[in-house]
Amino acid sequence: MRWFGCIRGLRSARRGAYLLAVATVCSGAFPQQTLAAQVQAYIVFEIGASSDQNATADKLRSTSLSNCKQLIIGRHARDVFVHIACDESGAPDTSYLNQAFLRLSRVDGVARANIVSLKLGAD
Repeated sequence: MRWFGCIRGLRSARRGAYLLAVATVCSGAFPQQTLAAQVQAYIVFEIGASSDQNATADKLRSTSLSNCKQLIIGRHARDVFVHIACDESGAPDTSYLNQAFLRLSRVDGVARANIVSLKLGAD
């Protein structure tokens, strides 16, 4: 009885090792999708006194950003509040966010731009 249990355990171990080997080979055959870190920022853009507020806000909304998305979350007086989310590749850095910030701060009518909040991660 004892030998039969050992033989059956050995067969189970072999089967488990075989399944583990097959799973390892199969998982290596398919490329794994890497998860990119996300960087989020809230930015306040001050619109110049001589500029049209609506036109400048539309330009901020329609500016194409390489790897980022922007959302105008509000306006007050001559300030436009924008949320920017960028997918950064590899280690968390802010290169795409920097490019987006510079591109949006150069929009005609923007007098000043300030980053209010910066958050690493996707929450």
